Amino acid sequence: FTHGVLNTDNMSVLGDTIDYGPYGFMEHFTRGFTPNGSDNGGRYSYEGQPKAVAWNLAKFAETLTLAGLVDEAEARAAAETFDAKFR
Repeated sequence: FTHGVLNTDNMSVLGDTIDYGPYGFMEHFTRGFTPNGSDNGGRYSYEGQPKAVAWNLAKFAETLTLAGLVDEAEARAAAETFDAKFR
């Protein structure tokens, strides 16, 4: 499964994707596969999804930091944990 538009408004706080258009399934494994015809740069390609999710999480952490719910060190540690597991 490859999500075609993995923006911040298409991802829940649990990491689930909640908007399924456009999306696609690969017939054969292709790292650069993207089901989004307007994604000429591959931002939401299969290969680019961890980077897109990391960006979404960074924006969420920024919001929590500005609201005073987490400090910058906590936000940085969370980002490093994500990077270690998914990049």
